[in-house]
Amino acid sequence: MTDKEYFEAICKVDSETVHSKEGIGSLSEKRLHRIIKSYLANDPTCHEVAVGKYFADVLSEGEIFEIQTKALSRLLPKLKYYLEETPYSVTVIHPVIRNKKIIRIDPETGEILRQKISPKHGSSAHALPEIHGLRELLGNDRLQIKLMLIDAAEYRYSERMRYRREGAYDSELFPTMLAEVETYAYGADFLKFLPSGRQSFTAAEYSKFIGLTGRKLYSALYLLCSLGLIRKDGKTYFRN
Repeated sequence: MTDKEYFEAICKVDSETVHSKEGIGSLSEKRLHRIIKSYLANDPTCHEVAVGKYFADVLSEGEIFEIQTKALSRLLPKLKYYLEETPYSVTVIHPVIRNKKIIRIDPETGEILRQKISPKHGSSAHALPEIHGLRELLGNDRLQIKLMLIDAAEYRYSERMRYRREGAYDSELFPTMLAEVETYAYGADFLKFLPSGRQSFTAAEYSKFIGLTGRKLYSALYLLCSLGLIRKDGKTYFRN
């Protein structure tokens, strides 16, 4: 069984849940987090292991795995502690939802009312603003970041939740397939995020290339600058 087949098998077992009002509505990170932990180590004694003053999501064969679905910068104190105070190698696992099917269900009966494919698609480039939060640790021989590109189904209640922002639904994410795993540890690993054949570009040009805008765009550019891959002169970025 390949890694992708193994991940899919874990997803199928975990998804055998009644889609009811009681079963849906917990934080989507919980299911995704649980599935990834099982994928990394099927021995539950390797999960939530005390390492000094912290608990590692997974500790297996001398390696710590920390799973973070968003806000990677929150891991910074924990990762510094692992790298400075322990002998373990550390891998940060960051899942990226590549494709998503949205399934609207009846919250009482679990009946599927309608479903559609989300027009939004995730890619490894969308993780750059998150990796920006860990830029000071990149290059450490004992740290690497793995992006897991995942397809998923999002089950939504049929009605909007009045106490949330307009258009928000109570929902739960069910991972269905592992498309790819990409590893990043050193500056050279990020060269793929530079426009091929271009020695210089503006932020607007890079936005069209990478598919990011606003604060996320400039976080990605700052990350590439901090890695020494590009430099900024005025409003133009140049490859080093």
